[in-house]
Amino acid sequence: MNKRLIPKSVLDPLANFAYMLFRYALLIGVSYLAIYPMIKMLSAALTEAETYYNGGSNFIPPVATFQNFIHSMKYFKFFEYAKVTGLITIACTICSVIICSLVGYGIGRYKFKGHGLVYICVLFTIIMPIQTAQLPLTYYYRWFDLFGIGKIIGLFTGETFTINILHSLARFILPAALGVGLNAGIFIFLFQSFFSGMPKDLEEAAKIDGCSPFKIYWKVMIPNITPVLVTVALLSIIYYWNDSLVVDMAKLDMGPTLMPQIESLTELNIGAGYMDQMQLKVEYYAIMFTSVLPLIIVFMFGQKFFVECMDRSGSKG
Repeated sequence: MNKRLIPKSVLDPLANFAYMLFRYALLIGVSYLAIYPMIKMLSAALTEAETYYNGGSNFIPPVATFQNFIHSMKYFKFFEYAKVTGLITIACTICSVIICSLVGYGIGRYKFKGHGLVYICVLFTIIMPIQTAQLPLTYYYRWFDLFGIGKIIGLFTGETFTINILHSLARFILPAALGVGLNAGIFIFLFQSFFSGMPKDLEEAAKIDGCSPFKIYWKVMIPNITPVLVTVALLSIIYYWNDSLVVDMAKLDMGPTLMPQIESLTELNIGAGYMDQMQLKVEYYAIMFTSVLPLIIVFMFGQKFFVECMDRSGSKG
């Protein structure tokens, strides 16, 4: 005769409580790993140089100071670099959201000849590392022939007409406007997942009302995909703001961008004195935190839609 040593009415609440403790411990641990670098940067940025090296790595500085932020932004020309980076980020984000949503709408709602080939091409843009395309793209943008129009002009003039857009803003806007910007393949798949999961009744009702395919996209589909629109815009801002490879190779005429300049900072930039090197260290943390702060603010406003997009992207119907 088997009898429970612990009644079920007692065992179930204990099991639930243990599971809750495990879940919260896991979430707190993962969250700490994620936010530790930000806490470390902010703590060091608010600490005086001598205190930082003499007082260890306390999260709360004994005496907080904002002089590291003020001096580093003057020395580093933060606003000058951020203006160029912001211009590229905003222009490319607008293009990416519009074009990738159109491509995702076409793939997600229509079946046509070559549908599978287009899908594979989009997948290929995700698989192929961006570094492998930089050399041929550099050559192409240096002698840009307007998608073959320059060669046609050359048939009459005897010389192919080309323009140099390698060091201009068009170097970034053109790929984004053609749906092949930074991580555009991921954006297209997000849109395709949302569009393919929307009820067909909406589309059929719009067709009965006489809507064209583009009007269905603009008037019916777009108002219902706000989470993915905000998510793609958020991710695009993060990718373009943090990009250092492409912008560093471009050497823009309008001036350098933020991240390549930050990556170029070393202890040799400020002088040979030991005190100077200590000051550089805390100011480096200050400029790093300042460069990430705009992304934190943007994410705070868009995180609700981001979570909703991640929750719905795998669902259908």
